[in-house]
Parts: sequence; structure tokens; C-alpha cells
Amino acid sequence: MITGDLDAELAGAARAIEPGLTLAAVPAPGRTWRRDVDGNPASYATSWPFDLARSTGRPPAELAVALAGRLAAVPWLSAAQPTGDGYLTITVTSQALADVARRIVAAGPACVRSELLHGSPATVTPWPEPAAARTWRQAWEDQAAAMTGKLAEAAGAAVTSLPERERGTGAEQPGPRVLAAVDFYGVDAVRYRLARTLPGRVGQLTLEGRSHYTEYAAVRLAHAEAASVLRWAGELGIGQLDPGGRLAALLHTGPERELLGLLSWLPVRVAGAARRQRPGELPHFLEQVAAGWTACRLECPALPFCGSAAPRTPEQAAARLLLVSAVRAALAAGLALTGIVPATRI
Repeated sequence: MITGDLDAELAGAARAIEPGLTLAAVPAPGRTWRRDVDGNPASYATSWPFDLARSTGRPPAELAVALAGRLAAVPWLSAAQPTGDGYLTITVTSQALADVARRIVAAGPACVRSELLHGSPATVTPWPEPAAARTWRQAWEDQAAAMTGKLAEAAGAAVTSLPERERGTGAEQPGPRVLAAVDFYGVDAVRYRLARTLPGRVGQLTLEGRSHYTEYAAVRLAHAEAASVLRWAGELGIGQLDPGGRLAALLHTGPERELLGLLSWLPVRVAGAARRQRPGELPHFLEQVAAGWTACRLECPALPFCGSAAPRTPEQAAARLLLVSAVRAALAAGLALTGIVPATRI
């Protein structure tokens, strides 16, 4: 993905301006990426010059200027601008941003993977059964532990697998409240609710009501809608062209670029949630992708029977369907990291 490519470019630029630098002693740039404050979906901001300064003794602002100068020659970058006292903002070309869709589709379930936690230790446990938990807190703790391990594994951590028999959760009877919620809403809805709950909000799990499951419904619906669009396209025999180098020109609207920008952050969000041991951050990110998909579906539909906003050419339909495929793949891979296999139909 884009941030991984930017990591490689920054590492190369750092070696060029500091030939004797040992990059193994510097934290990976991938841990510092942030969306740029100007809201450009093709821009990525980093504080990495500050990490570099601690290893070189040079001022961060000076390093940011030097790095920007080296990155100016990279063909797939349109700008590299030092800001503040050592921050760096890098903007990729429209083609590089559009290629995110193609790369996610090619990667499939592996689109969530990175090497940002390479070598870090992590423990992977089997997915727990929410209905077997005595309390909501236990259900959340078991889900969070299993999910954090899966996220870390996806981010390249060195994992140790813990079999079910070693988990030691005891033989107590399940609690009636969690069991009742599973019976009423379904295990996937309850698992997602547990997955998206951040540490400071565990107490709210004692509250019950359909409103607590709307977020899962939105993500589930977005995945099913994307799958349906692709199924209908296949039945109509459209979307078989390869947009090639025109992909950026065909995916140029605001909603399309915003959605592409969101998708490009998926591996970073997975690794960040694992590193901070806050697995609930990933479902919240998936909800942003689902909202971005809805805006895109309404304003830039991929099928020819969607009114005046429908694609005007087969080439444009193919480009939009490629983006739909990327949404489906990203949501499916993200939901898998919560322990859910998403349905392709509602």
C-alpha cells in the first residue's frame, strides 16, 4: 500500500542524506503517518524527521528539508513539503492514489497485512464464543485479547498460538444477559459490538437495545451492497475492460478520491490498533469506509441503470467496479480480523 511504499522511499532518502546511518536503530516511519490537516486524500503527513534527529544529532527541521529535496525526484510523488519544525507532508500522484483499488483487489484478504510490527511478540488465541461469557466484561476481554493477537499477526508480529484448552476461562455457567443478546441479535452482531467497544466504554455494554448494533448493520450492509453490485455487473457482462493508465482520470470525483484515500490507510490502522492494544479502533475505521462507500455509491454508481450519475462509458464502469471490488475486499478482510465472515447478501 501507499504508506509502505512511502516508508521505503523515506528510508532510501535517509540513507542518501546520512550515509552512515543505521536505520535499524530508528523507529519505522509507518508508526508516524497521519492524514494531512488539509484533508487531501492523496497527502500523508509524518513526524519521522524527529525520530531521525535523535539518531543523527541534526535538527528535525533541517532533516525534513533534506528529505523533501530527495523525494522531489520520485516519479509517483507530486509533492514533498516540510512543515513546522520538522514535520513532512508528502502528496502522491492521482494515479498512485487510484492504484490503491487495483492493489487491494490483487491482494485480497492480505490487503490488511504489513510489516509494521515485524519481530514484535504477540499471542494469538482462538476466537471466543460470546454466549459462553459470564459477564459482558469477560466477553469483551476475551474478544479483545483474541482480536489484538490477530491484528498483530497481520502487522507482521512474531506470534505464539495458544490452543483453546490452554485459555483457562473456567467452567462457569454463561451469563444470562450476554446469552440473551446473542440469541436475539445473533453472534456476529454481538461479536462486532464487543470488537468496536473501546476500553473506556466497556461499562456501556451493560446497556441493551437495538441502537447498539446499528454500526455493525452499516458495515454488513456496505459489504453486501458491494458484493451485490459486482454480482449484477457479472450478470450484465459489464466491467470486463482494464482501465489501465486512465484509472486516475476515471476515478476523479471527490467521493471516489476520498474513498481511495481511506482504503490506503487500512494496513496502518490494523497495525496501530494492535500496537496500542486498542482493537476497537479497526471497526471504527471500517465504519468510515462504509460511510465513504455509501457516498460513492450514491454519487458515482457503477451500474448503468442508476440514473443520470451512471457511468457514461464501459471504461468508466470498469473503473468504478474496480473500486467496488476494493471496498468489498477491504471490508471482508477487516471484518475477518474481528472474527466475522461477512455475508454477501442481506
